[in-house]
Amino acid sequence: MRKVLLTTAAVVGAAISFGGVASAQQVSFPPPPAGEAGPSFGASSSPPPLATTVVTPGETAPNSFVVHLNARINWYAGVEGSSVNESDGYKLDPVSFLGYMRVYPGFNATAANGLKYGVVGEIRMPGSNLATGGSTPGATSTGQTLYWHTAYGYVGSDDLGDFRFGMGPNVTALWQGNFTTEGFNDGAWDGDVPSFVPGNAGPSFPFADDDPLWTGNKIVYLSPNFSGFQFGASYQPNTANLWDTAGVGCGSASAGCNALAAGPTTLGAGSGGRSKDMVDVGGMYNGTFNGFGVGALATYVGSGHVANNSDLIAAQQYYGYSVGVFGLSLSYAGVTVAGNVNFGQMNGDWGLQPRGGVDEVAWIAGVQYATGPVVVGASYFKNNYSGNWLPDTGVARTENDLGFAAGGTYNLVPGMAIYLSYLYGQRHQLGWDFNSGTPGIDQNNTHASVISIGSVLSW
Repeated sequence: MRKVLLTTAAVVGAAISFGGVASAQQVSFPPPPAGEAGPSFGASSSPPPLATTVVTPGETAPNSFVVHLNARINWYAGVEGSSVNESDGYKLDPVSFLGYMRVYPGFNATAANGLKYGVVGEIRMPGSNLATGGSTPGATSTGQTLYWHTAYGYVGSDDLGDFRFGMGPNVTALWQGNFTTEGFNDGAWDGDVPSFVPGNAGPSFPFADDDPLWTGNKIVYLSPNFSGFQFGASYQPNTANLWDTAGVGCGSASAGCNALAAGPTTLGAGSGGRSKDMVDVGGMYNGTFNGFGVGALATYVGSGHVANNSDLIAAQQYYGYSVGVFGLSLSYAGVTVAGNVNFGQMNGDWGLQPRGGVDEVAWIAGVQYATGPVVVGASYFKNNYSGNWLPDTGVARTENDLGFAAGGTYNLVPGMAIYLSYLYGQRHQLGWDFNSGTPGIDQNNTHASVISIGSVLSW
């Protein structure tokens, strides 16, 4: 699956909406397709004894308490082709099915004095157990283990703003999706359909709600809305989730500890490093002028990194994050045009940039149109970054990726929608063999394309 879906962002935004805060989180985009989760949370529980009012699910009135237990199931059929579909005598079948189910528990409450508080959660199922590849479907299903992808609490008020704590989006992850035009199907290159593409052929999509900006344990503050302006800040000390840190995740200082400050290796999956002390600050504007909607975004993500303290002179080092994010959207009569740019010290999909590598520059532009139950659109992005470069490997310092997406959503009935998606992507880096995933002079270019139909049922 792509890291985080628009649906999750919609659920979170709806579940924690605070009067003025909610209006700031919704730029002038068409509403998410029905079934992609929104403020209609389904059945609510009976209120506790102190509550006097049962309100519309997804909303809270003074002295009220609403419990949510929502879910959705997505399913797709796709035809895929890529330049890495054949390797070492193996060949992929271009036709596949894809799907999953997710559950969104939580509650929203409002005290008599106006204090608002609650919990937002998301339970996911993992992908297939690759260790049982080629075995029966039953072996794969019994290898499944549900896990928490989102789990945070919030407290605040219309006058003071929104304070969050736990596993959830930072400011950039929460807001950037408003400027990447992902509402015309299941999320374009940030949705589910890219999962049909083998990983070595899929271009890096560094925008919106990515896991490095989402699943870490953090604190977040979002201000009230000031005439269309909203500001926010977040802090994440390390890569631990809600529970796993030094006292829980490791017996003593070792490579497996999320709370490490330094170690004798690069301390990251593959060739990447590991961030620490991540700070995210910025603001967003949302306004309407004579029917024209205008949205703007500016945030900054910075961090340190777990240092490589090896005595070896050639020990690989990485930069911490230092990334600027800017977005703009214009909308009128159902048409939305939007764009976003990331630039600075990062590598691909929010990896750390290796020392000596190039700064990343990534941009995306798109358009979408909503009329009645139909949303259609298209988007295009490019991303230049260090990719698989490391010193003395013979790999060029820059990888160039691009991706195009087009499609539509048709909302059949409340809680059910159908998707049609087309994706095309390319990757290029001299000296890197994308087929084998190692340095080499062959397969320095890849391409991939997918056409898919899909559906979502939600409550």
